[in-house]
Amino acid sequence: MDDLFDGDPEDTKKLRDEALRRVTEHGGNWQRRALMALHLIPGFEGTAEDIRIRLRMKGLEKPHHHNAWGAMIMEAIKQRRIIENGKRKHMKTLPSHGRETDVYVVLTAPLPKP
Repeated sequence: MDDLFDGDPEDTKKLRDEALRRVTEHGGNWQRRALMALHLIPGFEGTAEDIRIRLRMKGLEKPHHHNAWGAMIMEAIKQRRIIENGKRKHMKTLPSHGRETDVYVVLTAPLPKP
């Protein structure tokens, strides 16, 4: 019998990365515009969900697919445009089910890579 928790973490990360690549590729230049829009909220502290809400309030259009937000946040982390501040908090919107997640700080300029 297959065990639900028998997956190889490296395989699951590869699948995740492939899905994020596809959602980014099919989104045109939305991710580039979203990353550029981070300059509208320098110093903002919040969850990825809070960043999404704030960018929408600033006029950024919705992406073609809801998973594009996660792809954009992961790219912002990779580019060191946002960093974790060591805190966690509960998410707000209903689809997030109040789960706890990391809090980020939007930087005024990307940090140099270590």
